[in-house]
Amino acid sequence: MDLTFSLLKILRLAVIFLVIPLFGFAQHLNKPVTLSAKGQPVSRVLKTLEEQGHFYFSYNSDLIPGDSIVQVNLAGKPVSEVLNQLFRSKYQYKEKGDYIIILAAPKERTFYIDGFVTDQENNIPVDFASIYSRQLLASTLSEDDGHFRLRIRDKNFPVNITISKVGYADTTVIVQNLEETRLKISLYQKAVDLDPLIVRYSEGESTWLGRLFVSAKLRAQSRNISKFFVSLPYQASLTPGLGTHGRMSSQVVNRFSLNLLGGYTAGVNGLEIAGGFNISKQDVRYVQVAGIFNIVSGHVNGVQLAGLHNEVLDSLKGVQVSGFSGFVEKKTSGVQISGFMNRSAGPLDGVQVSGALNFAKETSGGGQIAGGYNQARKDFDGFQVSSGINIVGAKLSGMQLGFVNYAKELHGIQLGIVNIADSSSGVSLGLINIIRKSTSNLTVSASEVAPFNVSWKMGTHKFYGILTGGVSTGGSHSTYVFGAGIGREFFPFKKWGFFTEITSGNIFQGSWENMRSLFRLETAATYKLNKRLLVFAGPSYSICQNQASLKREGYKSFPIENYPNIRLGDKLGSWFGWQVGMSWRYGQL
Repeated sequence: MDLTFSLLKILRLAVIFLVIPLFGFAQHLNKPVTLSAKGQPVSRVLKTLEEQGHFYFSYNSDLIPGDSIVQVNLAGKPVSEVLNQLFRSKYQYKEKGDYIIILAAPKERTFYIDGFVTDQENNIPVDFASIYSRQLLASTLSEDDGHFRLRIRDKNFPVNITISKVGYADTTVIVQNLEETRLKISLYQKAVDLDPLIVRYSEGESTWLGRLFVSAKLRAQSRNISKFFVSLPYQASLTPGLGTHGRMSSQVVNRFSLNLLGGYTAGVNGLEIAGGFNISKQDVRYVQVAGIFNIVSGHVNGVQLAGLHNEVLDSLKGVQVSGFSGFVEKKTSGVQISGFMNRSAGPLDGVQVSGALNFAKETSGGGQIAGGYNQARKDFDGFQVSSGINIVGAKLSGMQLGFVNYAKELHGIQLGIVNIADSSSGVSLGLINIIRKSTSNLTVSASEVAPFNVSWKMGTHKFYGILTGGVSTGGSHSTYVFGAGIGREFFPFKKWGFFTEITSGNIFQGSWENMRSLFRLETAATYKLNKRLLVFAGPSYSICQNQASLKREGYKSFPIENYPNIRLGDKLGSWFGWQVGMSWRYGQL
């Protein structure tokens, strides 16, 4: 018990001895004092502070001239603040017991390396050459007269300095001490074949947005040192070139990048956020967010969000969301969403969704959804949905749903008001279907419903749409019949064949409000007179409304009498009839 009590006592004493110095740290410098001095010497003012604070000053009289006249007026301020105002923050202060020691402020560790860059062959100045330190990430550019001034933050010698410019061989010099900080450097001209990657990395800065927001000096430096890149944990910038990495920001790949107005970096391997814009020379992984726009010269693997515009000059694998437009110059594997327009200049393996326009080179899956217009320049194996126009410039193996659909080579389905294709082995289902290389035809025929009918059959023999109209003279007034349908032709023999058609239409007898509905199933044997002309004849089966309210005096009566009929109820009548006619094929056979 006594042993336990003794241990606890020792621990308490140890804690007290450890904590007391912490509370006593800088106790004199933090004491509030009131001082009013006008035209008094420094020694007198310091003596007044000593009396109020109950401490003593210690300083070198050569450092602080005691007879210097000063003026100060402060009330209830800490001693440290009074000293900073009194000496204009020229000194540093340390406490030791009851003494405040006044010392000289630490000397600035920054120094400058300056000099001139000239062409070795003709001794003329070389402007826009990059002078930089790979280790310290410090850089500058030579001026019109070849002069440069490079700021180095730390006097740790030796310092390796590299000088680079497109068209010249890189030159490296070693600065050993302060006496060697004035340099005269000659560059040797060298023919350079630009690496394709170097060209790619300069494309982002060469876009009109890049030229607008990245200065000519930053673009020049980026081209000069295009082969040098380094990875660092983070960076922050206000604008391109004004940040933690200065003008070397375009050569740094960051895990986290924060750009208040805008940033120009080598790339991102984590998260990049900007209030205005991000411009990246290499690849972006994971997440990139900007209030206005993002431009990436390399690949994007992750999520890219922008309030206005996203542009990837290589490929996208992930999601791109833009308030106005999103561009990918090569392959898109994922989703593009924009308020107005998406473009994938390479293959699309995913989905494009926009308020107005989508453009893609080709697709191996996925589709396009737009408020107005979708376009694929090459083969498209997916779906296009729009309220306006869908276009596929090559083979369509999927589906188009829109007001107007066009495919050069249709192997899928078109659903729309107007469907157009150069050739088709698929299905076009719409009001007007135009297939250039097809068996489309114009038909003149007669039937028991109307002795004179004209039909437009659009599509291929495997599937075609029908628009038809006819007139009947039975009764004192003419009866008009019009409608639409679908059909298919079969040719088991060279000249002989048959077709089957289903149509739905209306019978007009003087009133648009009280028209009968007419449904017909028709089949007929066909015979080819030549490549363009054929004749046909065959039976039909019709179903028609039979309400008493639809009957009108002086018009032909329906269901038609004297034909075999099947009673379907009080409101429907049906009968078996006939048709005969001739067709002219106008398509490219």
